[in-house]
Amino acid sequence: MKVALLCSGLGNVYRGHEVFARDLFTLLGDSVDVTLFKGGGEPAPREWVIDNIPRNAGCLDYLHVVASPKWAAAIAEGERCRIEGETFAYAALKPLLEGAFDVIHCLEREVCNIIYDNRHLFRSTPKILFSNGGAIPARDLPRCDFVQEHTELNLSYSAKGKSFLIPHGVDVNLFHPGVVSDFRAQHDIPQDAFVVISVGAVAYQHKRMDYVVREVAAIKDAYLLIVGQETKDTAEIKALGKRLMGERIIFTKVQHDDLPMVYAAANVFTLGSVFETFGIVYIEAMSMGLPVICTNHKNQRAIVKEGIFIDVSKSGALTKALRDTDRSTLAALGQRGRKIVLEHYDLSVLKRQYIQQYQAIASSPTSLAVYTLKNKLASNTRNAIRSAARWVHGRAE
Repeated sequence: MKVALLCSGLGNVYRGHEVFARDLFTLLGDSVDVTLFKGGGEPAPREWVIDNIPRNAGCLDYLHVVASPKWAAAIAEGERCRIEGETFAYAALKPLLEGAFDVIHCLEREVCNIIYDNRHLFRSTPKILFSNGGAIPARDLPRCDFVQEHTELNLSYSAKGKSFLIPHGVDVNLFHPGVVSDFRAQHDIPQDAFVVISVGAVAYQHKRMDYVVREVAAIKDAYLLIVGQETKDTAEIKALGKRLMGERIIFTKVQHDDLPMVYAAANVFTLGSVFETFGIVYIEAMSMGLPVICTNHKNQRAIVKEGIFIDVSKSGALTKALRDTDRSTLAALGQRGRKIVLEHYDLSVLKRQYIQQYQAIASSPTSLAVYTLKNKLASNTRNAIRSAARWVHGRAE
């Protein structure tokens, strides 16, 4: 069984989505014949770097969007992702056609649609699997044979008959309590200081890092660590942090393998998101033995299970939770969080589920269209409509 794992963002951006791709490839590498197709970085054994126009490419700086100012930035980002995905998918076709893969596992919607629409080019038709990291509802899913969902809530909204559940996971041997860290010493943080950590893109939208800054700033003597990719909002959020917290706030970026050393410097984890389709950082923090304070959304309640759940849309909610929860309660939540991760999100446990699903998918029937009288009639009807439209257009001219 040969598997191709496709992630156009890997090597171009750093988010939980790309962490998932890298972790899955590493997890399965000694048990499955898997090849990683990534959008950037360096070539490596069983890793293809596929040419594409990255979403953060300078040539896209002049993207023209016709939309309300309220939505213009989000639409522009969607266009950037579309361009990256589509250019990546077409460039990946040749090595995919030559690779004789049984399963092609896609992590981006645009990539999945293009690969699925070109299945007829393959000598042996592969099965197309889509990982629905964005919690896309059934009506908007890309064309594919199977869908992986990461939570029970997302599964309930997914395509019936071809969806299955395998949650995100975490390397419990990398992220664990007791990691030795000199991060506090490096940044002159007192050993007895109360330290809050938040991991995610330093942006106003979605991760709402400005909210986290304001809420933690109200806690006397508390320190805040913000770890994440920079965005167009980062400079303003950094300025806000320095104005409100001075030297008590630290912004940093680290490689994923070094992240445990930063978690180990903290006492509690929080995220300002109102909703996350999953949130790998939650389970990373829990695996480190950190208590989690997060949104009261039912998806996060189902994932975190035991944490402090608040209405993060309300000013003062995070401040109150941090101020009113005693240290012993936080410590107990951290201990239970680690146990929850070992039971539900340990990658070594999830590995068996992935292998079983890949085997079932690879052995499933192929769903390529075949020529039938029904297809012929449908094709003739479409051709007649197109011919009539051309005739009407010609008469109008």
